[in-house]
Amino acid sequence: MNITRVHLWFGIAIVASWLIVCLWALILRLRKRDRAPGFWRAVSVAQVLLVIQLLLGIGLFLAGRRPGSGGTYTNSFHTLYGFVFPALVLFFSHKWAREDRRHPFAVFAFAGLVIMALAMRAFMVGVVGT
Repeated sequence: MNITRVHLWFGIAIVASWLIVCLWALILRLRKRDRAPGFWRAVSVAQVLLVIQLLLGIGLFLAGRRPGSGGTYTNSFHTLYGFVFPALVLFFSHKWAREDRRHPFAVFAFAGLVIMALAMRAFMVGVVGT
């Protein structure tokens, strides 16, 4: 199977998984739930998908493949939108949820929305180059 196609499908799975996390967290928060072990497993799966996507991207890069037009702009922003910014969102989301700055489900509803949007932007930069 073509690794580029696998990278694309993992990207779609990432967008879908963070949409699920966002909506599930929003529902849990609106229903004023305090515990939801299944939800945290879904967050873990979405995070693992993100790491696998990074590894696939590194493999493509080492094989000489470049996103979009292949320019420095495209390479940099594809990586920033696809992994660096989502990793920062996750770092602060976990930190704020543990510190009880906000309700954990509210934090992850917002994080899911942001990561989903970042993944879609990474796709746009990677495929189209703009």
